[in-house]
Amino acid sequence: MRSTAPARQVWFIRLAGLLVVANTGCGGESGAPIPPSSGPQSVWALTGGRVIVGDGDVIEDATLVVRDDLILDVGRAGDVEVPVAATVIDLTGQTVMPALVNTHAHLGWERYTGWGSEQFTRENLIDHLYRHAYFGVGTIISTGSDREAIAHEVWQAQQLGDVGGARYLLSPGVGTPGGGPNPRFTDDDGWWGLNSVSSATEARDAVRALAAREVQILKIWVDARDTRRGAGVKLEPEIYAAVLDEAQVHDIRVIAHATTLEDHKRLLAAGARRFIHMPYDRAVDDEYLALVAARNAFIVPTLGMVTKREPYRRPVFDDPFFQQQVSADVVSMLRDAAADTPGAEQTRTAAAEERARVIADNFARLGDHIILGTDAGAVGDFFGYADHLELELFVELGMTPSQAIVAATTRAARAFGLTRVGSIEAGQFADFMVLAANPLDDIRNTREIARVYLRGEEVDRDALRAGWVR
Repeated sequence: MRSTAPARQVWFIRLAGLLVVANTGCGGESGAPIPPSSGPQSVWALTGGRVIVGDGDVIEDATLVVRDDLILDVGRAGDVEVPVAATVIDLTGQTVMPALVNTHAHLGWERYTGWGSEQFTRENLIDHLYRHAYFGVGTIISTGSDREAIAHEVWQAQQLGDVGGARYLLSPGVGTPGGGPNPRFTDDDGWWGLNSVSSATEARDAVRALAAREVQILKIWVDARDTRRGAGVKLEPEIYAAVLDEAQVHDIRVIAHATTLEDHKRLLAAGARRFIHMPYDRAVDDEYLALVAARNAFIVPTLGMVTKREPYRRPVFDDPFFQQQVSADVVSMLRDAAADTPGAEQTRTAAAEERARVIADNFARLGDHIILGTDAGAVGDFFGYADHLELELFVELGMTPSQAIVAATTRAARAFGLTRVGSIEAGQFADFMVLAANPLDDIRNTREIARVYLRGEEVDRDALRAGWVR
């Protein structure tokens, strides 16, 4: 079940071979021809289980055949030929679904007992990739906060097969001078991710420089959140229009950080298609929804972040699923911190209730454009675990479990042109998890993880857990 060097060399081309040219939206290619193999092969088959493809389809009594790190074939038993030499694993009563695709997190800064640039080490960054893998997240996009030298070294090492865990994609950013990201990042020594621009010309120059460094995903901060540093000015429309235009020339996918309806509309009109956060300030209208549909836009709602102080808030430190990745000392620290914080019932003001209503209504109207992203690493949400909470919130706010899974797998992948992850189809990378229960019956069953496979290899969850909880 171990992937081989020849397979890696064939497909690790531009972001590990996942990106395709142009903004293909949800169209993109969902599968791909399987390359001829050379050298030793590992062929194995999972039989008798249910396969959730990732696009809304389900295959009962399925057979899934994997060769090295690729899915060779999948279909109903009897329709798929199992190679004679294949190792067969019986999954009767279990469910296979694609590994999750998280399009918004901030890796490297969090160490659970401390936060800051001093935590951004090679070791900690790789640990975060494994934490995502443990919870069944196969691909993670870290947006706008990675320290360049360490991040690129880890990214390159993973392409060569020297680093495992979730597939790591990173995204530097463009914003106003002194503005951009959460002040927690910019106030901390060693942060690098913001490229400050004050004109359309500077914006184009910044994008060209990033393209020369082979950057494939770019974040733009449009809103003005930090007036302490004199940056209470938004990124002007002519500037982000230049970013979007130049990025298209260089085949760079742009994701915009914006939280107001007006900013979303202007960005859509300028050509933006990917958004971190949805409009939180007021209800979306028909004009906005028409723009979203016309652009085939993708929205990361980060519900776990925006609802944590709202009526949906709940503690996590007593959750056994959460406790699988932290020590007893961390649990005690979180419990003590919660004891010093007003409870959820004390935050349910009229304003909080109205904000929650707007969020819920906007989420419902944007359903087919929603994709998974957690903001974990910046706001106290925990890597991997937060992804499952986000899925639960998707369902709590109106999605079916099937719709939530599509948003967190196939649609999230296609939003960034990632055509070899996010679904269980021939030609895809063998990134999936095996569940002991059916998440289509109850989305919380995504927690019932029996096994996780990334690149055709089983993640050693027992060893990871033993290292974290000691």
